[in-house]
Amino acid sequence: MHPKEFRKEKVGTGRFTHLILENSEILVGIGFDEDPRLEAILSDPTYETAVLYPGPSSIDLSETRNAARLATKPLQFIVIDGTWACAKKLMRLTTKLHDLQRVSFVTQRTSEFLVKQQPKAECLSTVESVHQVVLDLNLLGIEQTGGQEENLMDVFRYTVQQQIAFAADAHQQSYRKGRYKLPSERKASNRRGSLVFLQ
Repeated sequence: MHPKEFRKEKVGTGRFTHLILENSEILVGIGFDEDPRLEAILSDPTYETAVLYPGPSSIDLSETRNAARLATKPLQFIVIDGTWACAKKLMRLTTKLHDLQRVSFVTQRTSEFLVKQQPKAECLSTVESVHQVVLDLNLLGIEQTGGQEENLMDVFRYTVQQQIAFAADAHQQSYRKGRYKLPSERKASNRRGSLVFLQ
């Protein structure tokens, strides 16, 4: 988790993803090459480690034909939690992640993170991404969570609705200047006009 995500986010989906998932933990920092905990995780012979991060060599978890490309040992995933810019920096500075197998997914789902502006509709929050990974692993026959993964989305949706309710309440202190607007009501930022987003 990038320190900015840890300190400043008002709705940090990485935190309750960790709280809901057993056998998960949060490491906070920017560069982890000297982090003893990451070293212990990567050197644990019990697991094959993959990082959830797009790239030309990443395994697409949404393709069932890719099941055979995944490890025979139990998988553990490193998920980078932060804005797209922060995640890119964290990945760049942590060279120990560069040689790990990358995994990603393709989905038609649209982010339900209505209280936060996404660069694109198909960009998902951390909790939505982890939820999608678990769904795909079930379809690949690697996991059998029996619907328990929906706890991730139940907590997420409840939190988003609570945030919207607080923002709409004129008696609640808010960091916004004015009423809450749905994404469809918001104006596109002029600052994004010259940017190209790659996924």
